Amino acid sequence: AGCGGDGASAPAPATTSAPRADSAEGMAAAGKGLITRDHTFGKGSHRFAEYLIQDHIDRGAGAPDTPATGVGRPLTAGERAAIAGVVAPFGPYRFIADAGAWRTKDLQPTVPGAVILGVGEPAIEGDSALAPVSLWCGGLCGTWLSYRVVRAGDAWRVTGTEGPVAIS
Repeated sequence: AGCGGDGASAPAPATTSAPRADSAEGMAAAGKGLITRDHTFGKGSHRFAEYLIQDHIDRGAGAPDTPATGVGRPLTAGERAAIAGVVAPFGPYRFIADAGAWRTKDLQPTVPGAVILGVGEPAIEGDSALAPVSLWCGGLCGTWLSYRVVRAGDAWRVTGTEGPVAIS
């Protein structure tokens, strides 16, 4: 994997037992940025055959070397709906419980042409958030990064990445 940035770890996400009510839109904006812009395929859009979205917080989203201790909290109904809303225009999707069960022995998704998406817990402060995300499409096909998203009116939009970016 190649990494950008200064090698410093991304800021730790907020650790709360319940997500903020507006976390869904921040997660969705970050997910859309990853599948439309920073998907490792160069310029232009890439449409995967299917989007396999982890149904829980991916504790490894944002950085592949983050120790993933246990499964993160389940996504709320609002988070699932917001993420599905930005993914649906790009192709079929489903929520999955265990990303490992959806990878072959050679680390390809079990659904040919699919991608596994993970979202981390956004660290929200006021109208700005750091939202970690991950995309896995094979042993040498993955991206982990954290987006800075800001609220503009009722919508969240990506303004760029913050912290390390890892691509394999």
